[in-house]
Amino acid sequence: MSETTMNPGAEPRISPWGAVLRVLTDPAQTFRSMADKPPVLAPYLVHMVAGAVFGILAFRPTMELALLGQQQALAAMPQGAEMNMEFMTTVTQWTTALSLAASALIAPWISGLVISLVATFFGRLQGGGVPLSSYMGMIGYARMPLAISTLLTGVFMAITGQTLNLTPAAFLPEGAPPVLVGLLGSLNPLNLWYYVLLAIGFAALHGREPRKGWPLPVTLFVITTLFTTVSLVMNAALMSM
Repeated sequence: MSETTMNPGAEPRISPWGAVLRVLTDPAQTFRSMADKPPVLAPYLVHMVAGAVFGILAFRPTMELALLGQQQALAAMPQGAEMNMEFMTTVTQWTTALSLAASALIAPWISGLVISLVATFFGRLQGGGVPLSSYMGMIGYARMPLAISTLLTGVFMAITGQTLNLTPAAFLPEGAPPVLVGLLGSLNPLNLWYYVLLAIGFAALHGREPRKGWPLPVTLFVITTLFTTVSLVMNAALMSM
């Protein structure tokens, strides 16, 4: 029996900016309407704006946390050692600002490129024929739930000074096993939403049914979860030494 395929050109073309919102409400039709040439610039500009808003909202609490770490380091220094706190504060301000700016302007493109390279590998298993730029555009739209997560985290940090945790790991008691923290910490609903959109978008690029796109996001989810969990376990082991 031949594999079921879909006609990606059957849907009317949607505008790049209209697709930003429509991909959240009707992803299958949106990805099909963009066929095998999803726009690249529009979704990444949205991610950059979301990152810039996050940077503005998170700058003060991030600075306060960094200065608290400096004060603790100063208290731990041997007597007689001196540190120019005014100079260190200025350096911290610039470092924080540049770090947040780089995260907003560069990180979306790097993330999109890395995932696009992985998608290219999986695409070859589907027969190839999809250029890297098409994967970049599709992934940019699939990551829209992450832009929402970025904005929500920025607002939450500006109000509370703490990082937003939407995963079941937020309900674990302090000192919970790092393996459990890592596994439950991977169940962020906005991240899971992104993986669903990634599956639908990948399948649409190849003119396949949405269920044919699951190998890519499932692999990424497993790798990300394992990496995070192993990192937590190693950090806990180092702290206990």
